[in-house]
Amino acid sequence: MRNPFKIERVGGASPYVWYGMRFGTWAKLLASGRFDVTLNCLPRILAVTAVTPVNSVLHQVSQAAYGRRIRETAVTPPVFIIGHWRTGTTLMQELLDCDPRLAAPNTYQCMFPSSFLLTQGLVGRWTRNMLPATRPFDNMTFGPDRPQEEEFALLNSGAKTPYATLAFPRHGPANMGYIDFAGLSDADRDAWERSYLTLIKRYQFSIDKRLVLKSPYHAARIPTLLELFPDARFVFTARDPYEIFASHVRTLKVLASNQGLHNPIPADDEWLNAYVLDVFEQLFQTYERDRSLIPANRLVEMRFEDLVADPLARLRDIYGQLELGDFAPAEPGITAYFDERKGYRRNENRLKPVDVGLVGERSRPYRERFGYATRDA
Repeated sequence: MRNPFKIERVGGASPYVWYGMRFGTWAKLLASGRFDVTLNCLPRILAVTAVTPVNSVLHQVSQAAYGRRIRETAVTPPVFIIGHWRTGTTLMQELLDCDPRLAAPNTYQCMFPSSFLLTQGLVGRWTRNMLPATRPFDNMTFGPDRPQEEEFALLNSGAKTPYATLAFPRHGPANMGYIDFAGLSDADRDAWERSYLTLIKRYQFSIDKRLVLKSPYHAARIPTLLELFPDARFVFTARDPYEIFASHVRTLKVLASNQGLHNPIPADDEWLNAYVLDVFEQLFQTYERDRSLIPANRLVEMRFEDLVADPLARLRDIYGQLELGDFAPAEPGITAYFDERKGYRRNENRLKPVDVGLVGERSRPYRERFGYATRDA
């Protein structure tokens, strides 16, 4: 008989991301999953419940102290990295973050979006001892001060995002209408835009540099992002879709296992493969439809394989095409970044023959567009 208190984690344990929520947001998340939690998750759930009221109070204090200045903050046109998961978006964000003129919001700022302005100096450093040195689903460096994608900040600030799926993975995908906003009411879309703009202004106020932002879902949000930031820059990263599929499936299994409020996740994961391929097609098709809205000197497309083969040359291309300024000030930090990571090894992922055929069939337009070969099963 299974021990109801035994925690089963894929890829090793990592802290919940939910600690940065305000109490009302946390209560709504639990209610959205009909409180379908398991006993082995209860200690961590109670810990989050104890922390969230503190975040609510800190948010009010932060708003009183900084709210007016945040509202008046002008956002420098950001650089958006919009490739699919596992296409090198993290690497691209970290490389651009090496430029002293650019900056990405860090993990602490994304996990505690409501309170980081008050707490990042003290609590942000303290959390370094609570986090693993590398991400549990790959070997990328991890920590409170490392660049992070702001989709987690939307999640913890109470905005709708498909990342809510991670809370109750047995229930399947959640908030899928917030990938490209198709089918949403005007009120729901406006609420998301207000939340996102407030979040970015908060980061701009705190960081005071051109922001490097990242969310794979942004590939399907180009019209909205251009409406909010008309002069924004975009970097679309592509990768062999067979590698994308295998790596993304593993990533979701690890995240669902580590962040789920019920544990373990189902062994068969029947919905997972279909979810990965459905979102892959949706992001690519929507991006293909809308990319012409972006001026030619505001969009760069980059294959992951080309980036890792000659990163300095490819980054110079990006700087030139997107008019980000002289590349020279960025080069020392980028060189140091690679020097520190000479021993890095990517995970090897293997596909079942049936999945090779399925990925090959559903990724044909993507492969033809970016020049990737068909694999044999």
